[in-house]
Amino acid sequence: MEIIELDPADGDLVSGAFDVMCAVHAADHPENPSPHRATFVAGLSYPPPDEDEAHFVAVEDGRVVGLLGIGMPNRGNLHFAWAWINVHPDHRRKGIGSALVDTYIAYARERGRTDLTLDTHMSWEGGHERSKAGQLFNEKHGFKLALTWINRRCAVDALDAATEQALLEKAEAAAGDDYEIISWVGRTPAELIETMARIDSTILAEVPLGELALEPETIDAELKTAKQDRSEAMGMKTVQTVARYRGTGEVVANTCVFIHDDGEFPDAYQGITIVDKDHRGHRLGLLLKIVNVRLVRENFPHVRAIWTDNADVNAPMIDINVTLGYEIVDAGGEFQRKFEA
Repeated sequence: MEIIELDPADGDLVSGAFDVMCAVHAADHPENPSPHRATFVAGLSYPPPDEDEAHFVAVEDGRVVGLLGIGMPNRGNLHFAWAWINVHPDHRRKGIGSALVDTYIAYARERGRTDLTLDTHMSWEGGHERSKAGQLFNEKHGFKLALTWINRRCAVDALDAATEQALLEKAEAAAGDDYEIISWVGRTPAELIETMARIDSTILAEVPLGELALEPETIDAELKTAKQDRSEAMGMKTVQTVARYRGTGEVVANTCVFIHDDGEFPDAYQGITIVDKDHRGHRLGLLLKIVNVRLVRENFPHVRAIWTDNADVNAPMIDINVTLGYEIVDAGGEFQRKFEA
């Protein structure tokens, strides 16, 4: 067995890596959205502008049997690294996963990273049963659970029309006339880039992070634009709705959904929904998410479901999602191992 850094130009290895992802999905969590080939392939050539990425494949007898993805922030949080590992179901319990973990640790440590994480699917009450193999594997290699999130799915038409309209009207009444609701599909309007970068910079300070020691990141207009460039290169569309406070002209609440732009893939992904702390209590989160799901239905009729995950302790957002019809599918865990600097 050989471990090779994956070259995006090596079509055979890239195809083999994607095949492993599909096999793992079918065996371990088939109820979740399936891997998307075009997005995976494009993502290898267009890494995130604020992260350094690397992928490694385990090859046995000329066939890809395992895949490791590594990400490391490159603007802040330079102590941190994250990774995920897939081993083909037919090739498990042969040391392939352990070899990929060793590769990850060596790669990240050589680059000065001290806080390393691995994630895995887990069971959650009311959802599908998941094997404990991933959790036990991570613990065997010294990784301890640092953050748990609950994975939920919502049909785009989960609420009947009358219920949805009633919720919308109550949220609009709570918001009052102080906020302008703005929606779009695709790139952020140029006049909103600066204010959107500002609210994006608050995300890590606001969302629950469990035992993960991550500092808020500063997102500027240049980085915001570069992220949009990457999304377009990967064939992803953004459906976004924000609330702009009339008193200052600043965006103070934001929600977005990411959709594969191929006209067939039925699943979409809910991005971060965030409300500025000074503007909470006006039901802006609920208001924006209802407006946004209507925009998804209008522009992408092939999308049947939206997926989201929230930290298990994020009660306010969980309450909104339950109100909108999100149902538990499973959970996930971020397992962390710390090293000396």
